[in-house]
Amino acid sequence: MKKWKGKKKVIIPVTAIILVGLMLLVPVVSGASAGKYREIEPEERNLSTYLEFSGNIETVTDSSVYAFASAKVLEVKVEEGDEVKKGDVLAVLDSSDAEYSIALKEAALKAGETSDYYNVRDSRTALDNYSQALEGGLDSNTNSAQKNLLAAQEDYQSAVDAYNQAKEDLDAGKNSSVVSARQTLQSQSASYDSAVAQHDAKMITDEALETYRIAYENARESYNLAVEGAGKELEDYKEAMDKAEETLAKAERDYETNALSAGQNLETYENNLEKTTALADEESTRLELEHLRESLEDYVITAPIDGVVTSLDIKAGDVTTTGTKSIAEIADFSMMQVAVKIDEQDVAGVKEGDEVSVYVNALDKTYEGRIASLSKTATIDNNAVYVDAVVEFRTDEEIRSSFSAEVKLVKAQVEKAVCLPAKSILYDVDNTAYIYVKDEKGRAQKRKVTLGISDGTYTQITEGLSLGETVMEEVTVSSNAGVGLPGRNFPVMAE
Repeated sequence: MKKWKGKKKVIIPVTAIILVGLMLLVPVVSGASAGKYREIEPEERNLSTYLEFSGNIETVTDSSVYAFASAKVLEVKVEEGDEVKKGDVLAVLDSSDAEYSIALKEAALKAGETSDYYNVRDSRTALDNYSQALEGGLDSNTNSAQKNLLAAQEDYQSAVDAYNQAKEDLDAGKNSSVVSARQTLQSQSASYDSAVAQHDAKMITDEALETYRIAYENARESYNLAVEGAGKELEDYKEAMDKAEETLAKAERDYETNALSAGQNLETYENNLEKTTALADEESTRLELEHLRESLEDYVITAPIDGVVTSLDIKAGDVTTTGTKSIAEIADFSMMQVAVKIDEQDVAGVKEGDEVSVYVNALDKTYEGRIASLSKTATIDNNAVYVDAVVEFRTDEEIRSSFSAEVKLVKAQVEKAVCLPAKSILYDVDNTAYIYVKDEKGRAQKRKVTLGISDGTYTQITEGLSLGETVMEEVTVSSNAGVGLPGRNFPVMAE
């Protein structure tokens, strides 16, 4: 009973206070209308509005690490969760087989270089000797062919000269046999003519005339034979010239054949030297050796990027396989990203590089970021049209992949805006904004205003209100606590 009475004493004063408060907050009607108000003044604020998106945090850069050599793992130098830099050693593989192959190749290369040196030297000596023999005229086949050619050239020239001289003499009537026969014919012709005259004069007998006639006929026959013999002699010269020409042509062919053979022999020596030199060029062996040496790097597995080892699937004693399964995963947590969807109504004006803030719910922290990429195409999902975008931001060690995040992008921003609390602005049935401004007589004067941007708490007044004026904000009674904000009664002027 005492306990219950104690409670009653407490309840009575509280009830009285509530009743008094309600009486104080009852609206007072004066003239056209009156209410309970408090005085506020417009503030000058830097005001911003935002587009808000949500998503989950992911790493921007991660990398799977593969082994590029199949070998036994000798040592693993990291553990999951370790932070690494690009180039840090993750694991070391057994490279003894590769090193043995390199040693064999080096030995083979050295032995081959020694043998090839002598082969090249002998081939070069053979080429030099043959070249000197050709240049010095010491090659017997070449010398013989050259001598035959020179002799054939001389014989041909002699035959040509003899033929030309015989033809010239014949054409000019200077052939000695013909000249002698012609002179004899002319003499016998004159003697015969004289004998005919004497015979007609009865100075010689018929027998004597016949003797002169026979001598004349014999001289004419001898002349004809001389002319015929000169023609036959010219034909002989022509035949000798043709034969000499054939001999010269054969000598020229023989010389050319021999020269070609000598050139082919020289080319053979040159080819032998080139082939020997090519075989001596151990370029392929050197390339293979260089490749083996470079492959030694594959036996030391290093980190491809800066980051944290998020998974490790390798241990000492394992045997790696080349490029089929990753042995580790590394993620760079210094830069993270959030994939967001921007509604088609909001995407206008959004561009890559725009600055954003990223609020991480789990950490209650905000990070500065930017729009890293903005898709060129829109996506339709359940009749909603949106554009995919990726936000990147620098993080700290508290960030974890898959954390949820809220992204805010400034849509509009005004510096030194004249602002009122959003709740102090009233609206007519036609959605016209108005406020109550205290006039010089202390009355609440209704005034239409033009609104600018709003962040939900404060709203910009672009027209209808100036700094220094007093706004009458209506105070309402709370249905829960029973008492609203403290205020005063002001007469309200009708419009």
